[in-house]
Amino acid sequence: MKKKVMITGVAGFIGSHLAENILKKGFQVYGLDIADPSVDTNMKSFINNPDFKYFQGDIRSEDDLDSFFQFDAEVIYHLASVVGVNRYMEDPMSLIDISIIGTKRLIELCQKNNTRMLFTSTSEVYGRNADIPWLEDGDRVLGPTNVDRWSYSTAKALCEHMLFGVHHQNGWPMSIIRFFNIYGPRQNPIYIISKSIHSIMNGKSPELYDGGKQTRCFTFIDDVIDGIILSGTKNEAIGEIINLGNPIERTMEEAMNIVMEKISSDIEVQKVETTEKYGKVYQDIPRRVPDISKAQNILGWFPKTSLEEGVAKTVEWVKENHWYLK
Repeated sequence: MKKKVMITGVAGFIGSHLAENILKKGFQVYGLDIADPSVDTNMKSFINNPDFKYFQGDIRSEDDLDSFFQFDAEVIYHLASVVGVNRYMEDPMSLIDISIIGTKRLIELCQKNNTRMLFTSTSEVYGRNADIPWLEDGDRVLGPTNVDRWSYSTAKALCEHMLFGVHHQNGWPMSIIRFFNIYGPRQNPIYIISKSIHSIMNGKSPELYDGGKQTRCFTFIDDVIDGIILSGTKNEAIGEIINLGNPIERTMEEAMNIVMEKISSDIEVQKVETTEKYGKVYQDIPRRVPDISKAQNILGWFPKTSLEEGVAKTVEWVKENHWYLK
């Protein structure tokens, strides 16, 4: 009998890539998401795979979780979340509700059945910590609570506390990974790389915020999926927080220039001042750089894909999938 894994947020950018990869390894995948499978595009390549079972439901619903949960699964990869800074600012209550209530209910089910969980967190939990590169046990330095932009990192951090609370009580097997600026095919065009590709290939000027001198460590989706699977299967990862990110620091402006080079575009870039566009609800983080020593030592993981290679692969995928540009 084939082994089972569960994935929440399976119709999302990361979740769908994870499901594709795990199905190819010969597992049965049980996926939960709120997306309508009849119109979703991310799951198109595997929605009819006999080893894939899709449950359309809300992670906050006890009934939906009970229907979805597989008591004999090897692990649950918990990716369900609200993503995108714009959405944090537009509806912080939904974000907090989905993150905290959904995760709490899932933890209770996992604990009852001693099911291993891999929880996906974010580099945002480090906030404005100036001690670069960020270690997993480094301080969290977040902005004020009256700025909605910080609701996502706060909710993710609280979820981490919940996981560790149960783990410390009874040894329940869990791991946490913190992502650093993932990009690649199928990503929602609301981030610097995906949004720039989407705009330029639609003949529109891409936006560059606040001069583009902020730095990020852009990590290609294929590398991330390898790290997720290792974190969810290696025993050495139990009870650990692990950074998953490319340690090479690049400015937003550099990333934009690489995108334009790979598309062979000389379209004019639109410079945007975030204080004028969003007001005080938006606050940026100037640098995000991971220390990935733990990922290397525990998982044997190191990202293989350069930003230039990853952007080129993403652009080629977009050229072959014109529906993405709509």
